[in-house]
Order: sequence, then structure tokens, then C-alpha cells
Amino acid sequence: MNLSNTVLQGARYLPDHDAIVFEGRRLTYRELNSGVDHVAHYLREQGIRPQDRVALYLENRPEWIMLYYGIIRLGAVVVCVSAAYRKAELEYLLKDSQPACVITSEELAEHIPSGEKLPNVGDIVVIERKDPLLTLCRTAEQTPVAPFPVHDGEGDDPCVILYTGGTTGLPKGAMLTHRNILYTAQNVCCHERTSSRDRGLCFLPLNHVFAGNHIMNSLFYAVGTLILHQGFDMDEIISSIEKNGVTRLYAVPTVYIRLLNTPDCHSRLRSVGYTFSAATSMPAEIVRQWKKTFGLYIHEAYGMTESASLVTFNHLYRHKVGSVGTPAGIVQVRIADGDGRFLPDGAEGEIVIQGPNVMKGYYNHPEETARTLAGGWLHSGDVGRIDEEGYLHVVDRLKDMIISGGLNVYPTEVEDVLYRHRCVEECAVVGLPHEEYGEAVAAFVRLKAETALDKDELTRFCKEHLASYKAPKQIFFVEDFPRTPQGKLLKRELRHS
Repeated sequence: MNLSNTVLQGARYLPDHDAIVFEGRRLTYRELNSGVDHVAHYLREQGIRPQDRVALYLENRPEWIMLYYGIIRLGAVVVCVSAAYRKAELEYLLKDSQPACVITSEELAEHIPSGEKLPNVGDIVVIERKDPLLTLCRTAEQTPVAPFPVHDGEGDDPCVILYTGGTTGLPKGAMLTHRNILYTAQNVCCHERTSSRDRGLCFLPLNHVFAGNHIMNSLFYAVGTLILHQGFDMDEIISSIEKNGVTRLYAVPTVYIRLLNTPDCHSRLRSVGYTFSAATSMPAEIVRQWKKTFGLYIHEAYGMTESASLVTFNHLYRHKVGSVGTPAGIVQVRIADGDGRFLPDGAEGEIVIQGPNVMKGYYNHPEETARTLAGGWLHSGDVGRIDEEGYLHVVDRLKDMIISGGLNVYPTEVEDVLYRHRCVEECAVVGLPHEEYGEAVAAFVRLKAETALDKDELTRFCKEHLASYKAPKQIFFVEDFPRTPQGKLLKRELRHS
């Protein structure tokens, strides 16, 4: 079993069909598969072997996709790294995953920490400096390459490591297997009725479970076309939908809100026949407005990195506004109390999951794996309830993780940076409700005595050390914090202050 066979099958069935469209560049399935073989041959020559970890630190571009499947075809494991990460974040992630090599671009290479800080990490490969990889950037110049023998491993072999905060603490690498991802791709195609005629839009980062698993892998499984963008630009995205005949719009609530508030785009989205939102809860009122304006429901699902994306799906044939649908395929979803006992319909408790999509575990974190997969169920850390019709409703989050604009932000990472500033005495980071982003990263800061600091300066400081989406959008200077009698800071009080 090998995930890269989806690309190989596409090259066999529809070799001249568009696989990727990116900035006017088109790659057929034949060209994509050739690029994947190219990567696998190159990496094997560099000494990469099955089960080695290879970190992919690259922007959204076709080379990311060829490298991803090439690593997998060889039988190695892709460690997906956000292109937004900078030195401190990279140092933590690369120390934790200890990849045999890191593949990056000229633009991002400067952010990788020096070798002495990463003693157990192998070579740093910059694609623009390696002739065999540089040809991937210019598909027409590729020389013919012999088909690479796909590594036929076990379904439970790790395939991809995606970093997530889990239910507690710093980010951990969720090990997703070939079976996990292939099952999710099949499940998405079945429930969304995806076919080779579909052209799906993707401007979200490919290293994220939503873009990588739900969008990319499912479209390639169906031999559809991926309309890829480096990021979100309103004018560019609307133009792309119109020009490329996008049939499937995948986005986060922030984008749907912006589109609703851009009246002149309505007539330009006529090709879109399906809209889907994930990564954070969609306000029910936005779904109603979208249906009224475009005649389409915004479909939702419940999922997480540890479940390789799809857990539930709000169906095409029985959409229920305000819920995230019913269990997808043979995935099981239950509601449990604090002792792990299952609760009846209507009761609120922790959402727990079981199925072939559930991760193998966290890389190099056995204790956290045991806690999260206790009793053979994936403990989500989210509070929900199942109604009398079997539809899941997400009520709240047990963990402190902030989801801003569909991207995960871990408060401890932001707090660590704030504490580096010479004027900061104490701080706390929480998520506050935001109309556009769902949640906004908010920092409450107490300054050291006899110091002065303005909000703009502190924001600039954070952006120098963090990906921009993690930097606080709101900063509040406070004299003190609410605390328990034992002196513990009460974050929940800050959220309601």
C-alpha cells in the first residue's frame, strides 16, 4: 500500500488530464507522475531509505506536491513544515522530528537554524541549487526518467507527520499512515461525490490537514484538478474561479464572510457547484446568507489532524445548519464523560473517535499518545453533543488552542515570545471572538515597573519572531491578572473581561 499510487493511477487512466493549475502553469497527470518519479530517484541516490523522515519546508507550489509524493513513493515519511515558520519554531520542530534531510526553497532557507543547533538533522537541500530538483520547477525541461518502483509497504506504515498541539502542550507530530490518508481520500470523494470533472480551489497551506488531506489527496484520488495558489488574495481568487472554471470552493469562514461582503463577485462564481468550510466553526447565520445569495449550502465537517481530517460530514442530501453532520463512512463518534463512559444523545461531553482514519500516534511522544488514544478511542479534547437524529454539534473546546482564520495558534508559543521583550513582566494569550477570523489572538500584558511600551512596537516584535498569523491582533495592557487563591492566572476570566 502506498499513497503515491493515486498519482500513478491518474497517469494511467487520464494521462493528459490537468492535475495541477498554478499561476498559468499546467501539469498533466503524466507530467506530475514523472516529477514524482524524478524526486524518488534523486532522494534514493542521496541515501534516503524507506521509513527515513524528510522535512518539507516549502511554499505552496507544484514542486511541493511532487516532492511530497516522491518522498512517499520511496517509502520515506514526509514531515510537513509550515512555510510561515521562522527560526525558533523550526528549531523546535526539526529537533523533535530529526529528519534525514530538509528540503526547502531559496526564499525560506535563511530561516533554518544553523547546524550546531540541529546536530541530529541531516542535509539541507535547497531545490533551486540542485539541478535534478531545479528541473521540477520547469516541467517542460524534464528529461525522461524510468518509472520508480513504488515502495509497497504495510498500510499501517507512517506516511506523513503533521504537527499539532494535540490536546495539551507544545506541538506534536501526528503520524498518519498510508491507510489513514487513503481512507480519508476515499471517504471525502464518496461523501462529496468528487469526480474527474471537478476543479477544486486550494489557497490554504498544503502542510495543513485540511488542504493536504481533504483537498489535495481527495482530488487526486478522484483524478480531478487542483487549482493551486500560494495564498489568499481576494481579487486573485475570484479571477481564478472564473478563469479556471472552479467547481469546488474550499475555504474557511473568514473567506466566506469576505466573499459575502463583495457584491461584485456574485456573478463571477457561477461555475462553483459545491462549497465547503473547515478548520473552525462556521456561524449558522453565514450559512443562511450564503444559501440565500448563491443558492448553495456551505457544507461542514468535523475533523482534526489526528483523524486525518474527515470524521463527520454535513450531507448533500440532508444538510442541517448549525451541526457538523453525522459520522462519515465507518468512522464511529461517541460522547464520553470525564471517566470515559459513553453518554446518551443530547448529553454534552468529550467527542471521542474510532476508525481507520485515526492516527498511529504522536512521533516520539508515547505518553501523550497513550493519553490521547486511551481505551482505543481518539480523545479529541472538544466538547460536543449528538442530537436525536445523530448529528454532531460542537459546543466548546477543552484545550486552549486558538483557531484564527482557520489556522492553529498555541498560546504558549506566543507567550514565550512576549516574555523575551525587555518590558514584559507577565503575559497571557487567549482567543477572543472575532467576526471575520472566528477567534483573534489577544495578549494581556503587564509591563515591568518604570517601563513604557506601545502596542505597535510589541506587535512588530512578535512578528519578527513568529509567523504573522500568530502575532496578537489585540493587545491589552493590564495592572494585574485575575487569579485563584493559589495564585494561578485565570485565563477564562480574561476571555470575559
